[in-house]
Amino acid sequence: MSSIFKGLTAAVLILAASGAGAADALDADGIMSNVRDRNDGKSFMSQVSLILHDKQGNTRVREFTYLQKDYDDSDKFTMYFSSPNDVRDVAFHIENPHEVLGQEDSQWMYLPVSRQTRRISTTDKRGSFMGSDYSYADLDKTRVKDYRQTLVGEEKIAERDCYVIEREPASPEVLSKTGYNKLKVWIDKQNYLVMRQDFYDVKGVLIKQMRTKQVGTIDGIDSIMLSETEHFINGTRSEMRFNQLQYNVQLDDRLFTQTAIRRGLKSGDIPQFAVSSL
Repeated sequence: MSSIFKGLTAAVLILAASGAGAADALDADGIMSNVRDRNDGKSFMSQVSLILHDKQGNTRVREFTYLQKDYDDSDKFTMYFSSPNDVRDVAFHIENPHEVLGQEDSQWMYLPVSRQTRRISTTDKRGSFMGSDYSYADLDKTRVKDYRQTLVGEEKIAERDCYVIEREPASPEVLSKTGYNKLKVWIDKQNYLVMRQDFYDVKGVLIKQMRTKQVGTIDGIDSIMLSETEHFINGTRSEMRFNQLQYNVQLDDRLFTQTAIRRGLKSGDIPQFAVSSL
C-alpha cells in the first residue's frame, strides 16, 4: 500500500529514509530512492480502519489486518478484511520486487463469494481499492525509474520541512496503468515520510490529494498513523487509520502466498496485538 503502505503507505498504500545525513546532496532521484528504501523493519503488522466518506456525508468503516515482510528479492504484503460482513474474508496479496530486478509489482485478490483468486491486471489498477479513493495503483510501492522527477523546492507541511518533487511518467505504460499525468510530492526532509501527494490527470487537472494527518514513532521508527485521500472530482474522502502497529514481529512465510489469502487468517497465525501503538 507501496507508497501508501510503506509509509502509510502509501501505498499504501500508501515511507522513510536510509541515511538522512547526506540528504542535502541528493537530487530528486536520490530522494525518491530513500523514500522507497526507508527503514521500516523486517516485518510489521497493524489493524487498519479504512473509513469511507461519501459526498452526502455518510460514513462506512472497513476493518482489516495488514501484514508485511521483507524478503531477499521483494517485499510482500497481505491484507485480510474482517468487517463489515459484506467484505469479511476478502483478502489481498501483493508482491513488490526490488526495483533493480526490473519486474512489475503483482497483486492478487480473493473473493469469498466466488471462492476464487484473481490477479489484478495492469489495466485494472486504476480501479478503486475496496470502494475507497485509493486506487490499486496507489498500493504499488514507489518506483523511481517509472518517473522523470524534478526537485522544485522546499516547503513546510504540518510544521515539517519538506522537499517538493514533481514526477511525470517515464513511459506511456506508466501513464496507462495509473492514469496520473503528474504527481507532486512533499517529503519530510528528516525521515522521508510522504506528507502530501497531489495527483493530476491527463488534462492537468488536480483530481485528488493524499495527506498525512498523524505521525507516530513506533519501535524507534517514524510511522504514518493516519492518512487521508480526498477526491476533488467525486467529492469523496477516504482515511486509513493504522492501529496497534508493531515492527519486527515473527510472521510465518506461509502468510505471504496466494494460498494464504484463500485460507484466510486463523487464530494463532500471528502474535497478539499490543493494547496500544502509541
